[in-house]
Amino acid sequence: MEEPDELDLHIDILINEELSKLITHKIGPFTCQFLKYDTAKGLMPFASGIMVELGDSHFILTASHVIEDWSDSNKLFIEIENGHISVVGKASGTETGERIDVAYIKLKDELIPILRKWYRFITAEQLLHHNKIFDEGNYCAYGFPVVNFKIKSEIAKSVGSAYFMRPTADKVFEFYKLSPLSHYILEFHGKPINIKTNQAEKIKTEHYGLSGGGLWYTKINFVHNRIISKAQLIGIMTEFRKGKYECLIANRVEIILALIEQNEGIKIKRRL
Repeated sequence: MEEPDELDLHIDILINEELSKLITHKIGPFTCQFLKYDTAKGLMPFASGIMVELGDSHFILTASHVIEDWSDSNKLFIEIENGHISVVGKASGTETGERIDVAYIKLKDELIPILRKWYRFITAEQLLHHNKIFDEGNYCAYGFPVVNFKIKSEIAKSVGSAYFMRPTADKVFEFYKLSPLSHYILEFHGKPINIKTNQAEKIKTEHYGLSGGGLWYTKINFVHNRIISKAQLIGIMTEFRKGKYECLIANRVEIILALIEQNEGIKIKRRL
């Protein structure tokens, strides 16, 4: 019979393996990286977004400050199987500079067959109207920080990063004058565990590019000796704060869903 510490280690390994699968198969495929074209450097990393299918329409959810300068002369690009393609569609978002910082791009239908070869689109069932904030380390922010960007053999590539965190105390909301009805604030300090190596590593603080990525609520359960995991989108990442409290901040996904319903006339079923 295994010693208790050996059993705990074995369970930790199984959980970490499942977390890796969760990121690879249930979070990563829905997440894209936005790039901008620089005349001197070529395509450069910029921000993140989430692919969503609602009714007969397809969207990329992101932060409002990500799209504020988007135009025909200042295009946004995303990676596809054989290179990159410019994003074509109609954008709408909240006023930049405000505490609510969400936006969406309603994609042109012609793009969808191309994107489906490289990405998956979340449906309404995977969006969670998350009323209560649980004191658990199950909250996962995923996106594309620019520090992950590399150019190899003249091909631009970037790797997504996932951060599992706990929500902050109420006093942090009060300090930053934010409401838990519209925001999530997640603790971001100390050394996290790299789930591939099971080793503690220093957190990189260069989080430019993570904006517009998803905040996910994840669950791992043991059912009949099997591990079952799921991830549901609950928020859109907007900013990183340093100082008295180091934290990542997201707007709740129901805010952007309400924006889509108002502008596009789509009724979205909420999952509680």
